Amino acid sequence: MTLENNNADKINEVAEKLTEAVWDSYETTIESTAAVQKSGARLAQSFYEGGVEALKIQTEIQQQTLQNMTEKIRKHQEVFQKVSRESLGAYDGFMGSLFSYYRDVLGEYEDSGD
Repeated sequence: MTLENNNADKINEVAEKLTEAVWDSYETTIESTAAVQKSGARLAQSFYEGGVEALKIQTEIQQQTLQNMTEKIRKHQEVFQKVSRESLGAYDGFMGSLFSYYRDVLGEYEDSGD
């Protein structure tokens, strides 16, 4: 019976080692899975934060562009108004001189016909 007990002890010892190996394998798998999940979470957070940062930068650029366009439109309006006023003044001066010329010509004509 000693041989039988010895074999049983060896079988139990092998079974224990096998059980420990399986448990170690499970623990390693669980730890690896947790590490992968943490890494995935950090990656997802990094993508999210990067996306949010990119949107902030894009919004700032759009606001600056809109402000620049608004300022340029305002300056163009000022220039257009100035050119319009000067053109109107020049036209008014031209019409005034033309009227003066006709008045002088008519005055000379009336003076010579008298």
